[in-house]
Amino acid sequence: MNHARPGRLAVGIVGAGRVGAVLGSALRQVGHEVVAASGGSPESLERIDTMLTGVPVRDMVDVARAADLVLLTVPDDAIGQVAAWIADQGGFRAGQIVLHTSGRHGVEVLRPALQAGAIPLAIHPAMTFSGTSLDLSRLEGAPFAVTAPAPVLPIGQALVVEIGGEPVLIPEAARGAYHAALSHASNHLVTLVVQAERVLAQARVDDGARLLGPLTRAALDSALTSGAQALTGPVSRGDAGTVAGHLAALAGEPDHLETLRSYRALARSTTLLAREQGRIDDAEAATLTRLLREHPGLTGATGATGAATAASPSASTAVVHTRAELRAVRATLTDEVAVVMTMGALHEGHLSLVRAARTAARHVVVTIFVNPTQFGDAGDLAAYPRTLEADLAALASLGPEAPDVVFAPSAEEMYPGGTSDRAATVVAGPVAHRYEGASRPGHFDGVLTVVAKLLHLTAPDVAVFGQKDAQQLALVRGMVAALDMPLWVLAAPVARESDGLAMSSRNARLSSVGRDSALALSRSVAAAERIARAGGTVADVLRAARAEVADADGVALDYADLVDPGTFLPLDGDGDDPAATPGVREATYVVAAVVDGVRLIDTTTVVLGARPR
Repeated sequence: MNHARPGRLAVGIVGAGRVGAVLGSALRQVGHEVVAASGGSPESLERIDTMLTGVPVRDMVDVARAADLVLLTVPDDAIGQVAAWIADQGGFRAGQIVLHTSGRHGVEVLRPALQAGAIPLAIHPAMTFSGTSLDLSRLEGAPFAVTAPAPVLPIGQALVVEIGGEPVLIPEAARGAYHAALSHASNHLVTLVVQAERVLAQARVDDGARLLGPLTRAALDSALTSGAQALTGPVSRGDAGTVAGHLAALAGEPDHLETLRSYRALARSTTLLAREQGRIDDAEAATLTRLLREHPGLTGATGATGAATAASPSASTAVVHTRAELRAVRATLTDEVAVVMTMGALHEGHLSLVRAARTAARHVVVTIFVNPTQFGDAGDLAAYPRTLEADLAALASLGPEAPDVVFAPSAEEMYPGGTSDRAATVVAGPVAHRYEGASRPGHFDGVLTVVAKLLHLTAPDVAVFGQKDAQQLALVRGMVAALDMPLWVLAAPVARESDGLAMSSRNARLSSVGRDSALALSRSVAAAERIARAGGTVADVLRAARAEVADADGVALDYADLVDPGTFLPLDGDGDDPAATPGVREATYVVAAVVDGVRLIDTTTVVLGARPR
């Protein structure tokens, strides 16, 4: 099959989402036959009925077996798994064409099909889809990124031309950069416009879209035709006074912190571009760069002059033990501050939080405090390790990423009147009574009380918490929102050992046998992620995830549930199924078990109800 026009083909669509249904309909219009399609959600079935009338709905393997041309129009993360599954079931054959429509991937992700002798194609339409017949006319003249082995490139080009598109050849190695560029321009443009509309709404300016429309459309058209020559505005003129005014206006409203971050990051990039174009000189560029770096507020984490590169900690970390000492050193931190709260006994998971903080702000404060109010058992509190010297050495090992300040107070310093005579405390609410809170009454009241105190003392722009303690993260975010605290809560990914086990100071208490048994938790997390990516329902995800831990030797399961990320209410596989609830939603999978007498937890975020592409 190396001719320029593929001829009449039997087409099978694996994942009849918005893209798959439209492309299948377009191929049918030009003479190909759509012989089968797969789709499990009500939306997919309705789309097959309307866009691909008369096409039978079959299992994905049967779809592939029936087709000469297989469209794998499933979510990006599922392509490799779906291709492997079909290949394992004998769904691919020699000479068959297998293509996906992901912008992110080239043909390497289709290796299971290639190994079966099929012809792999990566064809990405650079347009948005509604999943209706309106898209068919929009295919005319639309650019399609085509990636394929050289001998079969003509097949991909011919398919694109047949349905009215314009093929653009993208090498396999350039596929990631290609997709990043398109996403940066299209997705982030939407973010910028929405942020601008919110600033206008906060300023009580009506109909922000009408005001922004002519400017943004003209700017986009000029940028597409003239490139960097289209630069306008105060940065391109070196007008530092106007830029300072913008920063002050945005910094004055807590609701605009994220917009301030975007403004500063893009203004820094615009400064570099304006200097490159000769619009401003070195002195003007230096003035703008300094202004954008030093102005108070939340900075961006990337860019040539962003916090990640401009920031460097003090030659030595300041270690303070009293509130007065902390306030004094905090006053010297004149730019953005991120805080990482710990109870010491630091391991690599804690250090990963410090690294994340260093990317988010110019200065980093780490607190080390064993908080008595979150312990229900006095024996547990007494047994908790205090390893300040080793903790400071671990932080120092981070080198340039080490914190600027370590605050290590005593219990008397944090609670001068004693923990039983506190004048006020934070009550965590109903979320705190579920899951971890159910077995540790009052625990989260103590956690939120100390977190609130430390946020008040450190006055950060960013607070970094690990995703592994998902319930704690949800409660902290809820408190920050409820009390209008002017900061951003950054969730750092779960840090894992090389074998996948979530990092925890408790892992050291596991025997070698217990360590092997504990891996059931990380396998459970992986199963939840895998089934959700494949479009599984709540019940599907829970069934697969629980199966990994329910019968594992040496594992006493406490809970394994999908919960709402904010309320921590469990999602019921019967009553809250994405197949019955239209739309995509995030969910948090949480699992806890006792292994070798050690309580372990793990978690992940999954997307439920994602429509196939």
